[in-house]
Amino acid sequence: MSVAVAVLALSAVPAPAATAADGVDLPPVPTAVAPDKPCTAESATVVTAVPWAQQALNLAHVWQLGQGSGTTVAVVGTGVSTTAPALAGRVTALGDAGGDCVGHGTFLAGLVAARPGAGQGLSGVAPQSRILAVRGTGTRGEPDAERLAAAVTEAADAGAKVIVVGTFVATDTPALRSAVRHALDKDAVVVATAAPENNASGSRDTPLRVYPAALPEVIAVVDTGPGGERPQNAPQAERADLSAPGDVMVGIGPKGEGHWTASGSAEAAAVVGGAAALVRAYHPDLTGAQVRARLLATAYPGGQPALDVYAAVSATRPPAAGPGPSGPPGTLRVPVAATATGAGRTALLVAGVSGTVLLVALLLMAVVPRGRARRWRPGGSGGS
Repeated sequence: MSVAVAVLALSAVPAPAATAADGVDLPPVPTAVAPDKPCTAESATVVTAVPWAQQALNLAHVWQLGQGSGTTVAVVGTGVSTTAPALAGRVTALGDAGGDCVGHGTFLAGLVAARPGAGQGLSGVAPQSRILAVRGTGTRGEPDAERLAAAVTEAADAGAKVIVVGTFVATDTPALRSAVRHALDKDAVVVATAAPENNASGSRDTPLRVYPAALPEVIAVVDTGPGGERPQNAPQAERADLSAPGDVMVGIGPKGEGHWTASGSAEAAAVVGGAAALVRAYHPDLTGAQVRARLLATAYPGGQPALDVYAAVSATRPPAAGPGPSGPPGTLRVPVAATATGAGRTALLVAGVSGTVLLVALLLMAVVPRGRARRWRPGGSGGS
């Protein structure tokens, strides 16, 4: 198992230009750069439309509650460019992590916190949050277990309350276990990719165990695409707590205003990290463990629970009927507004089911107060 994961980690296959969900051809951001290749340059393509993932997550509605102001999200990976325009003035780098030869770490940071440029619809999940750049790989994206463990520790010691680990190693090391435990004890929410990126070579049939996602209390995340399902070419994860948009994602690069695309669980982990930042900003009294529990408890149920950002931010505990607790442990109530966040959510839920199941689904949505339904599609309605 470890050998298979190591091969996947070290043999990312250069992908051809990908077509984003809005029909624009974008260059793929790499996860590593070979020693004899130049660093990732600037994309010449700028996307003006709102990407499918923002619409699917209904972020415009969530942002009425908050945009993550006052929170810092550590992005552990290939570094985060301090000169990326969409993150200008909001990146603090530890050591040499302010440079990103690969571009992958900057892409992930953009999914968390990018602010849209003039005439652009792309935005991070928590566009008012700050980024702490921490290098968890070699300068060209090489996996490094020792560096990764040190990066998680450094992120926690620097005060990050959300730590997104966009890289992984194949081996469970005492140092990495200790680093994750240290971060949790420091009240951080640790979110990690549960599988290699979708352009990695190797078997698609054998579930893979990667670290730190496999460690207890880390939120392990896998990616879904515009149809709400895992892509056919996605490496399988042995364990995942949540799914989130991560396929054909549109994001920023380390230089210039141009956009890139990437697909994989690391992108989904960045989305969940942004959601954690929104929750921490809106509920500053919650501990990291409570934020993690809220993200999991409010996820839309299914074969793989799906992130529901609005519910995670807005859910409240039901009032107590009298003395004693206010309901079963973990009970949360989602405001009625969450059931009416756009016709797209209903359509996305029922798009692939038969007429009979459709009627049942609609009936359930009418009588269940939460009614938080999501299946994703490109270009779907995301408005109120």
